[in-house]
Amino acid sequence: MAKPAFIYAFDNLGPYRFVELCGEVFGSLYKGFLLGGEGKDGGIDAEIDKVLGIWRPEEQTALVNEVIQPGQSAIFQFKHKVVARVGQTASRSQVLGLYKCNAKAGKVCELHSTLIKDRKPTAYLLVTNVEVNSQFRTTFIEQCKAERPDIKHFQVIGLDELVNWITMMPELRHLYFPTIFGLPRFDLQIKYSSAIPTYDTGMPIPYPDFDTHLLGISVLNIGTVTSYINSIGFEAIVDGERKFYNLIDFGQSFTSHMNPKLGTPLEPGRKQQYFYRIDELKQGIKTLGKSVLPIGFRIEDEIGNKYYEPMSESLSAIAALLG
Repeated sequence: MAKPAFIYAFDNLGPYRFVELCGEVFGSLYKGFLLGGEGKDGGIDAEIDKVLGIWRPEEQTALVNEVIQPGQSAIFQFKHKVVARVGQTASRSQVLGLYKCNAKAGKVCELHSTLIKDRKPTAYLLVTNVEVNSQFRTTFIEQCKAERPDIKHFQVIGLDELVNWITMMPELRHLYFPTIFGLPRFDLQIKYSSAIPTYDTGMPIPYPDFDTHLLGISVLNIGTVTSYINSIGFEAIVDGERKFYNLIDFGQSFTSHMNPKLGTPLEPGRKQQYFYRIDELKQGIKTLGKSVLPIGFRIEDEIGNKYYEPMSESLSAIAALLG
């Protein structure tokens, strides 16, 4: 579960600052995500719910652990609670109460607010600073499906998910939680592409079977201290579940001697490059499950910092991997 420092820090953000932070996070994770939705709202907490996150993906994309198709739309709605005041259990109960209509009392739940009804979303995501356990998640989804069966997907993003994403975004940690983290010291930038390995002179490295397709991942240290990479892998939606896989487990018969050893010092301003055969990756991915959608690369250093880069289907090497 999340560390107490994060719980109190999220509490202290307040609702508007919380929405700003979420907008930064989801804007980074989902291409085309926008904050909007200004207008009259019949829901509860109307002064906050005028702000919605709206996302219409242009290509097949993973939304938490659901796959959203092009042309569909997702609505993000934000619920900030001062959890330290009432506790996690009461906070979860309060949030659930916002998603249940009561005709006798004339109560309209969040899903029937004007803003939501007008946009006719395919998916609805509740984003909250409350810790979400499995019972709450199941109850929330079942309750929402009963209220709005026309919406195909329901998800809830809680404190733990937000913590994981912010852990991978040092600049946001510094901006929103400066008293906890101070100035950003560790920071790695991930880039990937189809690759031809080269010498330092820029000349291609000759290999007998160099006609193979390679995926190249470069890691640049843009922080202020030396980092030590502990793992390189990718996240994927596998049969409806979001999972992480280490690339070292997908065969390196051709590239192992080309890659730096994990734990090799990466000094500020320096870059390390790693190469993997597309055919080996593709073969390994086929064994993971019936439905597999790789969604992003993830790197972890030896002290637990995580860095994430979403995967684009438009890149030729990744398109080959996905195929």
